[in-house]
Amino acid sequence: MKYINIIISHYRDRSSIFLFFAWIYLRLLKAVKFGFIPNEVDLKKIDIVIPTVSKDIVCLGKLIKSLRNVNQVINNVYIVAPSSRRIKEYCLANNLKFVDENSVLGFGKDYINYSYGGEDRSGWLFQQLLKLAADKFVEMDDYLAIDSDTVFVNKLSFISNSKYIFYANEEWHSPYFVSFENLFGSKAPTKFSLTSHMMIFNRNLLNGMKNDITSRTNLKWYDGYISSCSTRELSGISDYETYANWVLLNYPNKAKIYPFYNRNSSRDIMEEVLEIESNKNRLHSVSFHSYLD
Repeated sequence: MKYINIIISHYRDRSSIFLFFAWIYLRLLKAVKFGFIPNEVDLKKIDIVIPTVSKDIVCLGKLIKSLRNVNQVINNVYIVAPSSRRIKEYCLANNLKFVDENSVLGFGKDYINYSYGGEDRSGWLFQQLLKLAADKFVEMDDYLAIDSDTVFVNKLSFISNSKYIFYANEEWHSPYFVSFENLFGSKAPTKFSLTSHMMIFNRNLLNGMKNDITSRTNLKWYDGYISSCSTRELSGISDYETYANWVLLNYPNKAKIYPFYNRNSSRDIMEEVLEIESNKNRLHSVSFHSYLD
């Protein structure tokens, strides 16, 4: 009965029978652990970009240590955050590169006016812009952006056979796809959700998407992006969803989709969960969202 209720709830959340069957298909792929162990390790160098805020500092050390599970060769690790002595000293002690978040775009979260139901969402949207703008300071053509509340517990790849790997999860948030269509005039090409706490970005593809946004909105890319986020939604747009679907729409041969093996957990039991999951071959990562505590 439990699984029947889950299936019914996912069907109701999706706008068509095609989305429902895409969810079923993804569940089947995960049942047989499709793509859990990558076929090939691509040794192309990448940079790592981790935007963070004070509430997620508790997870940052765990994430940094877990980067050994990323199968690509890591060049630099960048921590993008508000300027603070604590974060700067941490970066210096751990050979990480600190980037003041206000220096990336030339403005801070106050530039954005986004709230919903009395809740200020400007910082949440600003974090997306930081990830999309990281091509300004990284050294490599490819960089992996990771949410700072997510920790790797098993090996995984983001480039394989010269293709970028996008990870699909079982959630579906319609406003993300509405925003995509508003931005680019086309429906998202996939029936999967690719908002999975991490994304591999390519500098040239990202610049192509930004130019597309500017061309279609007659605004700077970040202003066009902000304007497409519906303020009638708590979460009106997704950086990962937008970029991955733009790539799949315009360069479908450059990427492939694997299931996302992740779970959410409370931070109160972080140590226990990481110990358990690091010794089991069933997940790639665990996300410790602050709202679960």
